[in-house]
Amino acid sequence: MHTKQVNGFHLNKKLIWLYTKYQLLTKAILLLIVFPLYSGINRLLILSSGRVSISSGDYLGFLLSIQGFVFILLSLLILTLLVGIDINAFIIIGALSQESRASITARQALWAGIRSLKLLAKPAGLLIIIYIGLVIPLVGIGIGVSVMENFKIPNFITDVIFKDNLYLSAYLVVLIFLAAITITYTFFFQYLIIENKSIKDSLSLSAKLLRRHWKSFIKDFLFKTLLAYLLLAFLVLVLFVGVFIVAGTIENITYQRFATILVSIFTVEAVAYLSLLFIPLVTYRLTQLFYRYNAEEGHQVSFRLSVSTRPSTGISSHAETQSARLPVRVLGTCFVVGLIAFNVGTSGLLTAFFDEIKQNKPIEIVAHRGGGDLAAENSVLGMEKAAEAGAAWSEIDVQRTQDGHYVINHDSTFTRVTGVSKKSTDLTLADARKLQIKDLFNVNGPSQPVATLDDFLDAAKGRIGLLIELKGSTADPKMADDLIAAIKAKNMQSSVALLSLDYSLIAYIEEKYPEIKTGYLYFFSVGDIDKLNTDMLIMEESEATPERIEKIHQAGKKAIVWTVNTDESIEKFVLSDVDGIITDHVLKVQAGIAARDNRGDLEVIIDSLWE
Repeated sequence: MHTKQVNGFHLNKKLIWLYTKYQLLTKAILLLIVFPLYSGINRLLILSSGRVSISSGDYLGFLLSIQGFVFILLSLLILTLLVGIDINAFIIIGALSQESRASITARQALWAGIRSLKLLAKPAGLLIIIYIGLVIPLVGIGIGVSVMENFKIPNFITDVIFKDNLYLSAYLVVLIFLAAITITYTFFFQYLIIENKSIKDSLSLSAKLLRRHWKSFIKDFLFKTLLAYLLLAFLVLVLFVGVFIVAGTIENITYQRFATILVSIFTVEAVAYLSLLFIPLVTYRLTQLFYRYNAEEGHQVSFRLSVSTRPSTGISSHAETQSARLPVRVLGTCFVVGLIAFNVGTSGLLTAFFDEIKQNKPIEIVAHRGGGDLAAENSVLGMEKAAEAGAAWSEIDVQRTQDGHYVINHDSTFTRVTGVSKKSTDLTLADARKLQIKDLFNVNGPSQPVATLDDFLDAAKGRIGLLIELKGSTADPKMADDLIAAIKAKNMQSSVALLSLDYSLIAYIEEKYPEIKTGYLYFFSVGDIDKLNTDMLIMEESEATPERIEKIHQAGKKAIVWTVNTDESIEKFVLSDVDGIITDHVLKVQAGIAARDNRGDLEVIIDSLWE
C-alpha cells in the first residue's frame, strides 16, 4: 500500500479512492432516487390534505392530520438514513482497514451501512439520530456536500441572539454543553458498530475511554487531524491565488478571462472534493484512534459485525498487481481527461458569453420597519430617510388599538421600543400618541412618536412604496378590510402591498380584493410554495435558494428576501436573482449593489462560480 503521513494522519490512497467512490455512489442515489422519491411522496401527502404546500404560516393543521403523521415518520426515516448509514459505513470501512482482514467495495460498504441500522432501531437510537440532526443547525454547520449543509438556525433568529447579551450567553452555554456531550461520546458509534455493544454500553464505554485519553485526544484529533485538513485547504488556496496572479499577466483579455475561469472551475472542484472527503476522513481518524487507545490499554478490538467483503489477497506478484491496477488506471485516466475536456469546454462557453454573465439584475431595496437603522424603527422619520436614501419600499407593521385605530408597531407590546409594557389593544389612539419610540440603532438619535397608518400613507404617497404587514393578534379580515379602504381612499393601490405570516389572510385578500397586491411572509416551506395565490413571496434567507427563486419567477411572482443584515448575506443576495432585499442597513445594501456593479472580470468570475 502507498501511504504517507501528514501530522500523524496516515493517508491511504486505496482508502481515499474507496471513500470517494462511496460518496459519489451514495450522493448519486440520494440526489437521483431517494430525495426525488421523498419529495414526490411529500407532495402527494400535501395535495391530499387540500394544500399545495406547507409553510411557517400554515403547518399546524397539516402536522396534526394523518398526512402530517406520515410526513413526520418519513422525515425521521430520511434523517436516520442521512446520518446513520454514512457514519456506520465510514466506520466499517475504517475498521476493516485497521484490521487488514478484508477489502470492501463501495456497494458492499453501503449495504453494510444499511444493515447496521438495525443497531439503532431502538427508541434510544432514534433519540441519538434526532440529537445529531438538532446539533447540526444549532452549531451552524453542514455535513460536507449534502442536503444537510443548509440545516442551520435562520439568520433572523441568530441576528436577535447576537444582539442581546442574555440570549447570546444562553446560546454559548448551549453550544458548550452540546460540545461537551458530543466529545464525551465521540467513540459511541465505534463501540456500537465495531464491538457490537448495546447503545447503553456504547455510551458508557465511550465516556470512559475519552476520560482516560482526553489529553491525547486533544493532541491527536482536535489539533493534528484538523490542522492537517486546514493546511491542505490553505495549500489549495495558495495555489489558487498563485495561478490567478499568473493569469493576470496575460495581456489578451479573452485569454485572460478563459484562464481565470478555467482555474476557478478546477479550484471549485478541488474544494468540493475536499468537502466530500471531510466527514469520511474525520470518521476514519476517530476509528484509528479508537483502535490505538484500546491497544494502549491492552484491549484487542475486533470487528464483530458480519459484512459481505472480498478476502484480502495479501502480497501479490508484480504481474498480478499490474493486472489489477490496469482497469483502475484506465478508468482514472479517462476520468481526468474527461474532466479536463469538460472544464476547458465550459470555460470556453463562459468566456464567449461573459458579457451576458456580467450583466446585473436590478434589485429593489426595502427598508425594514420603516427606515431600518436610519432612525427609530417604524417611525415616519425613518421612512422619509429611507426614501431620501433611494429605497424603493418601506416595510411597516400595523396593529389595531383598543378604539379601532391602526398604529405602527412590530412587537406584541411597546416595551422594547418605548419602555411601556402595553399592547396596542390596551391603548386608545390618544394613549398611543403619547408614547415615544427610542432609536435603538443610535443612542443619540431622537425619539419619535408612535405613528398611525394614515401618517405613513400620507408621508409615503408619491415618494416610496409601502409593504404593510398585518401584525399580531389583531391581524384579521377586519384589519384587511379597513386597511384596503384607507389605501383606496388615498388612491395608493399601485404603491402598497399587504403582507402577512398567516396565509389564510392573504387568501382572504386575494379572493375579495384581487386588485390589491399581497405578499406572503414565511421562513420555511415544503411543497410548491410558488403555487400559492399571492403576488410576492417574501422568504427568510435560508429559503432563498436559486432554484426556489427561479420557480417563483416562472410562476410570475416576485421573490423578496428578509432580513438581510450581515455583510455575508448582503454580499450573497446582491449577486442573486431576488427582486427585493429587506434590510435594516439600507446604505450598506446600496454600497453592496454599487460594488457589484463595479466588479472587475476576476471578481465576476469568482462570484459566478462560488455563489
